This record gives sequence, structure tokens and C-alpha cells, in this order.
Amino acid sequence: MKRILVLLLFSILSFPELLPAASWIELRSPHFILKYQGPEQKMAAFLLQKAEETRDAIMREIGQVPPSPCLIYLAPTWEAFQGAQPGNQPPSWSVGTAYPGLNLIVLKSLRGMKGGRLEIEEVLQHEYAHLALATALTGHEAPQWLNEGFAMLQSRGWSLSWDYILSRGVLAKELIPLEELADGLPLDQRQAELAYAQSFSFVSYIKNEFGPAALPRFIRGLTHGLDVEAALRQATGLGLRDMERRWKEELKRRYSWIPIVTSFFSLWFLASLLFLLGYWLKRRKAKRILEEWEREEALTGNPPAPGSSGEGDEG
Repeated sequence: MKRILVLLLFSILSFPELLPAASWIELRSPHFILKYQGPEQKMAAFLLQKAEETRDAIMREIGQVPPSPCLIYLAPTWEAFQGAQPGNQPPSWSVGTAYPGLNLIVLKSLRGMKGGRLEIEEVLQHEYAHLALATALTGHEAPQWLNEGFAMLQSRGWSLSWDYILSRGVLAKELIPLEELADGLPLDQRQAELAYAQSFSFVSYIKNEFGPAALPRFIRGLTHGLDVEAALRQATGLGLRDMERRWKEELKRRYSWIPIVTSFFSLWFLASLLFLLGYWLKRRKAKRILEEWEREEALTGNPPAPGSSGEGDEG
């Protein structure tokens, strides 16, 4: 009896649809199953299309993707987002999680995001990249700077705000040694932001400096059991220490003109205004898309999604 109870508890934690909650409606594509609640059919179809495009892009780049189907939960509220997690609860600022061992992604819907931001597409691409890299490595571990840098590269998650964070780290001489970012990222928010910016910048440097084949070669080396030093040297001809030194020299050249041309404060004050303008335009676009989807769903009575049972899975 005790063994049965343990197995039942494991099943509940592993498969969120077994948890008592609102009904989940299922939508399918060739390689994905997406489950959503409420009037989210338009968004679900949009995300499935982006998921297939992301899968194709990553397959072309590294030749490995997760097995099909990959399960995605689109949670309309923070409570549903928490309830769909099979393990530890994510931090309050989280909008997406990935579980390579379960081939599972959990996303917070646009309606559940503050301001209804449109970055949910980028969040999906980011989380799927984590699954793909874990699949490519087949049980071997990657340094965390590769894990996060590769995910940001696939989601095209770079923006002016990240450029500001990285330049601040360079000019203030606060860059974190990559060796310290191998096992995990800092818990302090400011340090964590710098770690993400560095990870993206360094992985992009490998790809841009040594050609698009360098990154897949590096990943294949890790897959074959090489350590980071040997895999990187095999892929690029340089070890981690020499690569990091060259990358930092490039960053210094890129950002050294900032204090000369204008004061640091005035430049980044202007950058902040541009960032806020871009955010406002994106938020306005997201709101317009949501309103359009809601009007269409209201006119159609929100019919069952193709491939669903019409009532959805009890979750």
C-alpha cells in the first residue's frame, strides 16, 4: 500500500493534468502538444507555430532536438502556472520553466504577465532551447554560461537593456570570471543580470568569431565526453582561458568609446528612454493582439481547438 501511495504521488507531481483544477484543452502540432485553459485558442495556435519554427531552427543549428511530442502548458494565471510545475516552485518573476527529464515546458500566458508583454514567444524559444541542449548533450553536463547563452541566442533575447548591463560591467571592471559561472548563476539580481548578459555575449562571440559551425562542434565535443577546455579547443583552436581573454579584449574595444564620446550618464539616460519607448510600443502591440483574439473568440463562441476532445482534459 505504501508503495502504491508513493507511485501515485510521483504521478501527480510529474503530470500536472492530474491535479484538481480547471479543464485543460489540448491542441496538437506535428511535434508538440499544448494544453491551455479558457479563451487562449488563438495564442495557443500562435505558440504551436512558433514552437515548430524554433524546433526547425535548432535542428539546423545543432542537429538535435527533444523527442516528440514535447508537452507545453500555457497557464492563464500565476496559480495555474505554479500548479503545472512538477517540482520546486519557480521564483515570483518567472514566466517560463523547462524540464528536460520530462520533455515539458510550462509558460505563463500573456494574460498572466504583468502588462501583457509579447515576449512569450521569446520565452518559449528560450525554454525549448534548454530542452534541445540537454537532449544534444545526452546526459553530459554543460557549463551554465553555455546553457543560458545558447538559450538566449535561440530566443534572440538580446536588447538594449542587456547591452547596458554588459557595458556597465565592462566599464566598472565587474565582469564575472566564466569559471564562476560554470556551475550556476548568482542569486543577487544585479549579478544574475550581468551573468546572463555575459553568457549570451560569450556564446555569440564563439559563433561570430569562429563561424556558425564552431558552436555545434563545441557541443558535440561535450557530448562525446570531453571537458569544456578540450571541447572548446577542438572546436575553435583556443582553450577557455585564451578565449575568455580575447572576448574581454573585444568587449573593452567595443565599449571604451563611451566615456570619450559622452558622459556615461547622459548616454544611458538616452538609452533608457529608447528602451522604455520600445517597451511601450511592444506592450501596446500585445494589447492590440489580445483584444483582436478576444473579439474573434467571442464571435466564434470559443469552439474546441482542433485535435481536442471539446471538453478538454480534466486537470
